[in-house]
Amino acid sequence: MYFPSILDRLSLWLAFIAISLSTPAAVFAQDPSEILLELVPEAGASIQLSRADLESMPQVEFETTTEWTKGSARYSGPRLSDVLAKAGLQGTAIEATAQNDYKVTLTPDLVGPDYPIIALRIDDEPFGLRELGPLWIVYPYDSQAVYRTEKIFAASIWQLKRITSAKD
Repeated sequence: MYFPSILDRLSLWLAFIAISLSTPAAVFAQDPSEILLELVPEAGASIQLSRADLESMPQVEFETTTEWTKGSARYSGPRLSDVLAKAGLQGTAIEATAQNDYKVTLTPDLVGPDYPIIALRIDDEPFGLRELGPLWIVYPYDSQAVYRTEKIFAASIWQLKRITSAKD
């Protein structure tokens, strides 16, 4: 009977870690029913949206560079305006909260009918916390100068987890 030595077990363990670390996060299975976003209207119950819910909405796709990543990439996801409509939050100031509890207020002038989107995919792949995901408010920064202002950059919150009605 063969019993692996400590060195054999250590080698296998290190090989497993090396493979795990070199594998892109998008390769690992993602649960489409996992809740990714909570919408909290001023009155009424919160609405929880899964990846499947967000992907079932009309998707917008564009290519752009960002201040936070290298090179150009293709971002896709539902329009923020469509997501806000699900909770009756369109046309009002909202507060967006990230996974680390960073918060930013988006006034109605920052949410147009087409942009921004809530990016679910970068270059057709889901992305995780390490890649600023799984949800990121993204504008087509390269398309117009209006999308390259400090106000727009501040509204581009990544690791988005909750949108609520902004408190005055």
